[in-house]
Amino acid sequence: MLIRFIVAGVVGLLAVSFYIQYLVFDTSKEDDQTPTRLPLEDMQSSSLPSSPVGKKRESMVEISLTDVSDTGKASITVPSTVSTSTPVIAAISLATTTVMAELPPSSPSEYLGAEGPPFLPSPPAVVKGESGPLLPALNEEALLRAVVKIQCQAKNNQGIYVGSAFVLSSTTVVTAAHVVMNSATTTCDVIFPSERKPIHYLRGVTEDLAVIKKRHDEKGVDVATLALPPLNTYPEARAIFESYPAIPYPICGDPAQLGDALLHFGYPSNYKDQSYLSKLDGEVAVFADIDGVEDQLSLDQTVVYKTPIFSYTNDELRMHPYIVSRVPSFYGDSGGLAFNKTKQCILGPHRGGTIGKADGENYTVFMNVGWEWIKDFLGRQ
Repeated sequence: MLIRFIVAGVVGLLAVSFYIQYLVFDTSKEDDQTPTRLPLEDMQSSSLPSSPVGKKRESMVEISLTDVSDTGKASITVPSTVSTSTPVIAAISLATTTVMAELPPSSPSEYLGAEGPPFLPSPPAVVKGESGPLLPALNEEALLRAVVKIQCQAKNNQGIYVGSAFVLSSTTVVTAAHVVMNSATTTCDVIFPSERKPIHYLRGVTEDLAVIKKRHDEKGVDVATLALPPLNTYPEARAIFESYPAIPYPICGDPAQLGDALLHFGYPSNYKDQSYLSKLDGEVAVFADIDGVEDQLSLDQTVVYKTPIFSYTNDELRMHPYIVSRVPSFYGDSGGLAFNKTKQCILGPHRGGTIGKADGENYTVFMNVGWEWIKDFLGRQ
């Protein structure tokens, strides 16, 4: 009987010892350290540079904050041993406390205002409620067909002014005022694309150039229109189109657009001879009001031109004359289409040039045709 008791005790001690060793030394579940990438939508902000900014170790869990360049969305990377539910929220909070790098200073480009928006107000907190009405699939091909290249003869045969524009409706073409206002004549080339290349050369007539320039230089309104001849009087156009391709979407009427996804179309100078219709993704960052107009010296310090003095706001209760989009752009984009992808509506003529250096965030300021003054003006064209 005593022997049986001793044997049972030894067996029990061995079992307990084995179980304790399993708990302490078993690392089989830690062998697979393949990272799990989790999107972090709300951390893409002007306070985050595009390179990794920090990491912190807590209970053998490494957390790093990165920027995914192909999507433009920030994310965190954690080992797959970390739960992807509640613990990740704590990990995100931890990651945000390590961000100490400062945004590189911004520098404005021509036609974008003296200082640009390096001190943009922070967007207000947005509480996502129920989604809006379900919209049909966006007809992007229709947008591409209606974005045109503009070429206007410069004075004294000094070359041509080149920019972009879009057909708003019927025979009305909208562009940026600074693309056409210094032209030698009111007749310009309006070149429609085929497979995103400017192919079909037609002609359009601008408003009175003096009126366009006065509106731009005195009021800071960077918009102009051209009129296409009616098709029944224009055999060259009739040979190509049954009707002019126009944007089949309305002008935006809802001022609540902060954070909305945008599309920007134009013929930028980074393509040889500006021979390709580019598309860039943007996002509404903030709005801008016009506080006056001032002289500004061009980057090469050879030309003085007028530019609006902007004041920036997050107010979504009314339409503002300008919108700031988080998007890079190039000269030649000016006058092209800025389109609200979220709400499927027209915002206005894009404005070429970028605020912000290549290693910082890029912003572009453009005219909002939903602003009451512009909307009334276009209604009279």
